[in-house]
Amino acid sequence: MKLLLLLLVLVGGCAPSRTAVFHPVDREIERRLGIGATWGDERVPAAIEQLLKAPINRDAAIRIALAKNRRLQAQYDQLGIAASDIAAATVLAPTEVELQYKVELDGDGSELEIEAVQDILDLLQLPQRRGAARADLDAARSRAVAATIELVANVERAYVDMVAAQQQLELRQSAFDAAGASAEITERMHAAGNVPDLTLARERDRRELTRIHVARSQLDVEEAREAMNEVLGLSGKDTMWSVATRLPGIPEAAPALDTIERDAVTASLELAAIRSETEAAAGRLGIARVRSFLPELGVGVAASRKDGEWEAGPALSLGLPIFNQQQGPRARANAQLRRSRNEASATATELRAQARATRQRVLASHAEVRHLRDVVMPLRQRIVDETLKQYNAMNASTFELLGAQRDLVEGGREYIDALRRFWRASADARALVRGAMPRGGSEDRAPMSSTTTSSEGH
Repeated sequence: MKLLLLLLVLVGGCAPSRTAVFHPVDREIERRLGIGATWGDERVPAAIEQLLKAPINRDAAIRIALAKNRRLQAQYDQLGIAASDIAAATVLAPTEVELQYKVELDGDGSELEIEAVQDILDLLQLPQRRGAARADLDAARSRAVAATIELVANVERAYVDMVAAQQQLELRQSAFDAAGASAEITERMHAAGNVPDLTLARERDRRELTRIHVARSQLDVEEAREAMNEVLGLSGKDTMWSVATRLPGIPEAAPALDTIERDAVTASLELAAIRSETEAAAGRLGIARVRSFLPELGVGVAASRKDGEWEAGPALSLGLPIFNQQQGPRARANAQLRRSRNEASATATELRAQARATRQRVLASHAEVRHLRDVVMPLRQRIVDETLKQYNAMNASTFELLGAQRDLVEGGREYIDALRRFWRASADARALVRGAMPRGGSEDRAPMSSTTTSSEGH
C-alpha cells in the first residue's frame, strides 16, 4: 500500500516545464539557421520598430518575421498541446470507492463494507504511454523547427520578389519614357507631313502598350508588398516600410549542389517527425494489445464492519474483455503505423524530386544570369552605342536609336527576372539542406509580368 501511494505521488508531477518543451527547439533553430530565438524577450518590440524605420534588408526581414508572424507562433502553440499529452499520459484512472451498508431485516444488526480499488494497468503501461506522448512531442518539435525554416525561405522569396518588382517598374517606366518620346517625335513629323499615318499609329500603339506594362509592374509591386506584409506578419502602421532597390549579383562560380539530394533527405525534419509518429503509433499499438486481453487491473483494500468489529484485507479487480477487445484502438494504431510508413516513403521521394528540380533551377538560372550579364547586355549596349554614332553621323533615324534603347531596357528586364529566379531557387536550396520542404518553387517557371516581345516591336 505504501508503494502504491509513493507511485501515485511520483506520477502526479510529470508535466514537462515550458523550458524543457521549448529549449530543444530554440537550440535546433540556432543550429540550423544561425539565428537565436527571441520568444518572450521584452526587447523585441522596440528592436522591430527600429528595423522598420530603415530600409529592410533580407536579414532584417527574417528577424521581423520570426518575431511577428502569428502562423509560426500558432505552430509553436502545438508544442504546448503535445506537452499536455505527456501530462495526461501520467495520470491514472480515478480510484473507485464502493460503499455498502446493510441492515438485517429483523433490525438486530448492520454491516458496513468499504472497498477502494485503483486501476494500476495505466501505471504498469506508464513507460509506453509516456513514450508515445514524448514521441508526439518530438514530432511537434520537428515540425515547429521546419515551420521556422519554411518561414525564412518564404521571407527570402518575398523579399527577392519585392526588390525585383521595384527594379522591373523602373525599367518599364524607362521603356514608357522612350516610347513616349518616340511617339511625340512621330507626331511632330506627321504634322509636318514627313511620316505616313501608319507609322504614327504604330508609335502611338507602342506608347499605349508600354503604359499598360507600367501599370502591370505597379500592380506587381503592390502585390509583392502585400506578400511581404503577409509573411512578416505586419499590419496597420507597421506596413509603412521600404526595402533596398537592387538585387545582389550572383556569385561568379555556380553553387555546389551535387549532394543536395542526399543532404535534403538526411536533414529532413518532416522525415524526423514521421519517424517520431511511427514510434508513437507503435507504442499505442502495444498498449492496445495488452488491453485487448486485460482491459482492467485494479488493486486496493477492502474493509467491513460487523457487530462493531472491523475486518480488512486486499482487494483485486480484473476486467474481462468479453465485448471490448480494443478492436478500435488496435485498428487505429495499425492504420497510423501504415500511414506513417507510406508518408515516410512518399516524403523521401518528394524530397529527392524537389532537390533535383531545385538544383536544376539554381544552375540554369545562374547560367542564364551570367549569359545575359556577360553576353546579351554588352551586345545590346554596343548596339545602342553604334546606333548613336550612326545617328550623330545622320546615318540612323531617331526611331532606330529609340528602338535600340528599348531592346536594351527589355534585356535589363530579362536579366532582373533571371536574377530573381536564381535567388528564389537559392532560398529553396537552403531550406532543403536545412531540413524543410519548400512549397513555392514551381511558380518561378514564368517570369514576372510576362509579355510578348513581338507586341512591342512591329
